[in-house]
This record gives sequence, structure tokens and C-alpha cells, in this order.
Amino acid sequence: MKLELTMKNNGISFVILLLITIIAGYFIYKTNEINTVDMKTTGDKDIDNLIANLKKSMEEYMEIADPPYSKKDIEQCLSLLSDYAINVFKTHSREEAMLVVESTVLKLNELNENCDFSLIETSEREQIAEIIILASNKMGYNSVDEDITEEWRDW
Repeated sequence: MKLELTMKNNGISFVILLLITIIAGYFIYKTNEINTVDMKTTGDKDIDNLIANLKKSMEEYMEIADPPYSKKDIEQCLSLLSDYAINVFKTHSREEAMLVVESTVLKLNELNENCDFSLIETSEREQIAEIIILASNKMGYNSVDEDITEEWRDW
């Protein structure tokens, strides 16, 4: 009788544990799905991947440090970069594109200043410059070696 009761309790415990595991897995999946859905696409896979890598890097840093910026600041940075690429892809000349570069860099300067100049450090600077330079390069406006951000960049 005790053996039957123990086996029955073990079976119920197993089913409960299995249900908890399934539910937890579902919520983890949905959370990851939401994070990727929230990212605005630029229409270019290379640029989207670079922005996604930047996001991951910035969020991972937030987990191990206590920087003076928030996830909202990170999202604003990523949104500026997505908007930049989208707008550069709509331009018809280098001059027109450089106005978009200038505007974006100045907005990133302001955002970084509002975050006590800590949002954009060396690693982020390199990744952000790469995104800006590559998008403009894809339009044929510059080489990948030409830093088109330098004139306005404070970060």
C-alpha cells in the first residue's frame, strides 16, 4: 500500500514538474520572440545583424555592471541607428546622405551626453561607426575605410 502511494505521488510530482518546465520554456521563448520582434528592420540583413549584435553587447554589459543608462537608452540608440539606415537607403546623393549622417551623429552625441557619456564606449563606438559607414557604403557614397562620422562625433 505504501509503495503504491509513493509511486502515485512520484507520478504526480513528475507531471507537475513537467508542466512547470513546459510553461517556463514557453515564457522564455515568448520573451526572446518579443525582443526580436521589437527590433525595427532596416531592410538590410547585414545592418540588422550589426544592430542586433550591438543590442546584445549593450544589454550584456548592463547585466554585469551598473551603468548610468537604461534599456530605454539602449533602445533609443538602436532606433536612431535603424532610422539612420532606413533614411540613408532612401537618399540619392552623397550630400543628401551626409546630412543624415550628421543628424544621426549629433543625436547620438546628445543621447550619450544624457547618459553621462557612458552609453557609447570604445566597443560601442566601433560598432556604431561600422553601422553608419556600412549603410552609406552600400549606397556607394564612401569606402568602408572612410570614417564619415568623425567630423561630428563626440563619442
